[in-house]
Amino acid sequence: MELLFCKSKVFVHPTKSSTDNVGGFLLIYNRKGQSRHDSTLGWIPEGVLDKKQLNWLLHAELKLSSLEKRAMNLDSKILASSSSATWSFSIKLGYLFSIEFRSPSPTGLWYGSVVLHSRTPQEDDTLPVLFFHDDVCPSTKHRKKELSREFNPFTSSGDVYWGGVDFRTAVASLVELKQTFMEPTVWLVNATLDDLRNFSPQLMQKRLDAGEAKPVEGLSLWAKWESARWGIMTKIADATFKTGSLMGTLIRQHPLVKLAERNGDNPYVRKLLENPRVREVQDDFDSARVYLAKWALGVKQQADQYQRTHELSESYRRTLTRELGFDSESDVQFTDEELNKALERKFPVSRQKWESFFDAQGRLALTVNEVKDYIFHGGVEDFATRSEVWLFLLGTYPWDSSFDEREQLNQTLREMYDNNYKSKWLNRSANPDEHEEEYWQDQIFRIEKDVKRNDRNLDIYKYNTHDASAPDVTDEVNQEVDEIRHAGHWEIKNPHLQALKNILVCYNIYNPNLGYVQGMADLLSVVYYIVRDEALSFWCFVNFMERMERNFLRDQSGIRDQMLTLTELCQLMLPQLSEHLNKCDSSNLFFCFRMLLVWFKREFQFPDVCSIWEILLTDFYSSQFQLFFMLAILQRNSQPIMQNLDQFDQVLKYFNDLHDTMDWSDLMTRSELLFIRFKKIMEVMERRREIEVEISDDSGSKATGVQLHDFDDEDNGDREPPCTSKNLQLLLSKKLVVQRESARVKDSIR
Repeated sequence: MELLFCKSKVFVHPTKSSTDNVGGFLLIYNRKGQSRHDSTLGWIPEGVLDKKQLNWLLHAELKLSSLEKRAMNLDSKILASSSSATWSFSIKLGYLFSIEFRSPSPTGLWYGSVVLHSRTPQEDDTLPVLFFHDDVCPSTKHRKKELSREFNPFTSSGDVYWGGVDFRTAVASLVELKQTFMEPTVWLVNATLDDLRNFSPQLMQKRLDAGEAKPVEGLSLWAKWESARWGIMTKIADATFKTGSLMGTLIRQHPLVKLAERNGDNPYVRKLLENPRVREVQDDFDSARVYLAKWALGVKQQADQYQRTHELSESYRRTLTRELGFDSESDVQFTDEELNKALERKFPVSRQKWESFFDAQGRLALTVNEVKDYIFHGGVEDFATRSEVWLFLLGTYPWDSSFDEREQLNQTLREMYDNNYKSKWLNRSANPDEHEEEYWQDQIFRIEKDVKRNDRNLDIYKYNTHDASAPDVTDEVNQEVDEIRHAGHWEIKNPHLQALKNILVCYNIYNPNLGYVQGMADLLSVVYYIVRDEALSFWCFVNFMERMERNFLRDQSGIRDQMLTLTELCQLMLPQLSEHLNKCDSSNLFFCFRMLLVWFKREFQFPDVCSIWEILLTDFYSSQFQLFFMLAILQRNSQPIMQNLDQFDQVLKYFNDLHDTMDWSDLMTRSELLFIRFKKIMEVMERRREIEVEISDDSGSKATGVQLHDFDDEDNGDREPPCTSKNLQLLLSKKLVVQRESARVKDSIR
């Protein structure tokens, strides 16, 4: 076993008498070779340890709290000796639902403590509250001395330091911890999206305003009571300078207290109030009166931050509802759940969260749609995690594969790339067919030309040296001189640029009918930057081109189909803008061509492009969600266009100048809401059409009684409603739209 964390002088308080307190060690350990997110949390009482074991754990505590923080071998006898001890426990971190971190009183009136809540109610009752006696804990005392020398009692996260901070840091390095907005003391462990949404400010506030006593799903009644009790405590901390009567008012205003007052005659409520854990609330309220100003200030800052975020969210919420047309009396409306879901893009997939999705064999432990929900509504937190997530999103790794299966697949894909494609062009001899040889050389020239100028602002592509990561000043100067002197005809030395060239040439062999078309280097550059492996990047690119080939067809039919679909979508969803663009001779939306061709790569900063692409790659709502993102750009810019522009060249210039001016997250939120609205409009129109057909069959005349404000037109006549459009119907499908290039012939236009 490996010991990952150790904290001594962590006590269980079985009674209110300090003489009954039981001291022990809080440990986090793991079996060697197992994934870190499978680690076990345990507590061992000091009394069951012999002197040698006690000294070893104290030594381990100090070593693990040092800068090195390397795991140490843990003697299994230490764990075995405590297996039957009173109060001792062990639980997998992944089995925890939440952890409450209750900070200590600055005056020493109470110790800081943590409350562990299991996902299983039966096990939840067996987990004791753990109190951190920081005044006698060696590692905590040492850390406090260091902070005192620095004249800073706060951690890097801004919290006042206590022993629970070390524990929280250790847990956060192994599993994902998310602080809840409404209860800052509560942190969710590997929270599902439903958990995170249950604790969202909007939903929690709605429940509290309604006086609902029903606990959030996943929390026991007692856990919810304690969570709410500590929420009251934070409010009291903000009012320490005020009178005791105000504190009483604060307490009485809380919905749970109102519940008790309103239902005093209810035997169930009386039983609830008689519980010892509830009776402790009064003691806590009395102690809260002596909170120091610094602690109160810290809580107030948290509250102010929440208020700013909450108020901004509410303002943004109202803006979206108004701008997207859902505040009018139309036949389609957002539900609160739909609006909350689109607004909450605060939960990116971290490394810990990603690892928690898989079981011990490396197989997905939840549905693919659930994983895609996480990615769609939060993206991926960092590039290191992306390098693995994108292998799944791009279909290189099957979602139902295990660790072993992916290792075998990895080896097979590398061999296929090296033997079937790369070796073919590296060892290629001139083609005796003069036209074919000329075509091949032209393809190589096009690829090299685009690779040399593509994304040269990114670190791995910037310098044309054999070691692209660490060029010296001379190399940099020589590169600039060389590139200017040879006007682009210089030799590629950068290994990453060479990898781009290799992959594009190999794809030319893989798909000879399509070959290389300008813009494909833009797509590959992003994929390779994230995956950082030539062979795997090739297969990711092959799969990516399954959906993107339609953008590069010789007759441009694929991109034309998307433009026609976007035009219909704009006419349906943004009729005023569509009419104005028609007056500007821009009804064909030509200015959208470049954005759709390479998925907005030239309109946003590179990190934003990665976030946009991984969301589009989920196909969470539609395999053509890029059209709704484009629609969101049109919607977001509709007012300045309609108010100020009236010429084709003005509109074109306006959209060409949008680079680095747009907020991708806002646009993605609008995209989701536009899709939801589109789907509802299509459903309403389809129901209307069915009713009209039924009435027409019964009476022989056409019905006009069903109204749809979004598509009422006196001049419609017998024109089919948009719901019958094949282009628009296809937007509701998650199945990829695949269009292949026709067979290449000698006279094919390139």
